Amino acid sequence: MPLSPETIDQRLRLSILARLKLEQLPRWVHGLALGGTGGILLLAILIFLIYRDQPVWADWVPAEEFLHPEYGERIYPDSVFRTRMNTWSNIVYICFGCYALALSIYDWKRKWTLDRGYLAFAPVQTFIFGIAGIYLGLGSGFFHASLSRYGQQCDVGGMYATLLCLGGLALGSWLPRMRLPKSQRILPTWPFLSLAVVMGSVYFTYYKWDYSFSEISGSITAVLFLFAGVSAITPGKFLQLRWFVLGIVALVIGAWIRDLDIADRFTGLDSLFQGHAIWHVLTCLMYLCLFLYFRSEERVDT
Repeated sequence: MPLSPETIDQRLRLSILARLKLEQLPRWVHGLALGGTGGILLLAILIFLIYRDQPVWADWVPAEEFLHPEYGERIYPDSVFRTRMNTWSNIVYICFGCYALALSIYDWKRKWTLDRGYLAFAPVQTFIFGIAGIYLGLGSGFFHASLSRYGQQCDVGGMYATLLCLGGLALGSWLPRMRLPKSQRILPTWPFLSLAVVMGSVYFTYYKWDYSFSEISGSITAVLFLFAGVSAITPGKFLQLRWFVLGIVALVIGAWIRDLDIADRFTGLDSLFQGHAIWHVLTCLMYLCLFLYFRSEERVDT
C-alpha cells in the first residue's frame, strides 16, 4: 500500500530530527530553555516598567552611538531603555543560548559516541556556546539600553565569544582527537578548544578597545569557513550542507537590512520593525543554522 504524502512528510521530518539528534527531546529540555528565557525576559520587563522614565545612564560615559546615532531607531535619553526594539530584540540570542545549555545537558546524559558527530560527542562546547549566546544577548541588550561605552564593550565581547565558539566547533569537527608527540596516547581536543575559547573571549572583552573588531572577526570567520569546508569533504564524515548555506543567507540578508537601516532607508523612528533589531534576529538565525550544521555531523569510521 503506497504511503500518503502526509506520512512521507512526517517520516522525513523525523529523519531530519534524528540526524540532528533532536528527535523526542524530553520536556525538561524545553522547560529549562523557555523557563530561562522567560525569567530573563520577565526581569527585563520589570526593569523597564520601574525605570522607564528614569535617567539611570546619565552619569555613564556615552558611546559614540549616543552622541552620533548610526541606527534608525528613536533614542530616549532619559529612559532605562534608550532604544526600545534594538534592546528587546536581543531576547532571541538569550533563547538560543538557553536552548544550547539545555541541549548540552541532554547530550551529556546521552553520552553520544563520536560516530554521532563531534558536537554531540563534546557537550562542553555546546555549553560554552550557550553561555556565549546569553552573554551576547545580555551584552547587546545592555549596550542598546544604555548606549554607554561600557555597554558597547560588553556587546562586542559577546560577538567575539560567539564567533570564537563557532571557530572552535569547526576546528573540533576537523580534528576531534590528537596524538601526543612522541607518544601513542590519543586525547580528545575539546578540552583544549574549550579553554582557548573561554580565554579568548575574556581577553577580547577586556582588551576590546585595543583591536579592530572587523580584523579579528574576519580572521575567526576565515578559520570557520576553512575548517567547516574541510570537515564537509572529509571522507567518512557527513554534514547537512544546507544548514551552512542557510546560515550564510541569513547573514547576508541581515547585513543588507542593517545597511539600509544605517542609511535611514528601512523604517521610521518608532517602527516595531527596526533594521538593527531584524539584524539581531537574522544573526541569531545564522548561529542556529551553523549550530545545526555541526550537529548534523555523523561519522562512518572513528
